[in-house]
Amino acid sequence: MSAEPARAPATLSWPAIWRAAVTTMTFAVPLSVLQIWLVESNRIEKGDPFNLILYFAIMFSGALGGFAAAKLAPSFPLQNGAAAPALAAIVIQVGGAIRRTIAGLTVSNPLGWVFLALLMATFGMFGAWVHQKTNPSQNGVPR
Repeated sequence: MSAEPARAPATLSWPAIWRAAVTTMTFAVPLSVLQIWLVESNRIEKGDPFNLILYFAIMFSGALGGFAAAKLAPSFPLQNGAAAPALAAIVIQVGGAIRRTIAGLTVSNPLGWVFLALLMATFGMFGAWVHQKTNPSQNGVPR
């Protein structure tokens, strides 16, 4: 009977996650502010194609964050790649809730924040997967 070697538990690299979350926010916040301004000023409708392009660009920023997290933490790239854009989404939503509370506006449902974080995590995993496929493993160590 052969004993399987013990594997270390998957641990997240928080320095890589917060740095990749900042990368995600660097692109997502200006795009989100532009989108909010365009919709609230009635320059575009919520169902306009340009608004959908802005949604895709925001999600692409999640993929960039996942790519960055995978690059910074190659031992568990998918886990870190998912956590970074999810963290960025929650931070952005909390910041928006604070802004809306100060302005006296209604705050969106926190359950929606969770679903947005999961969506961003999915795009982050895609970005981490792209990093895995474009950068071969080093020293024969599988990823």
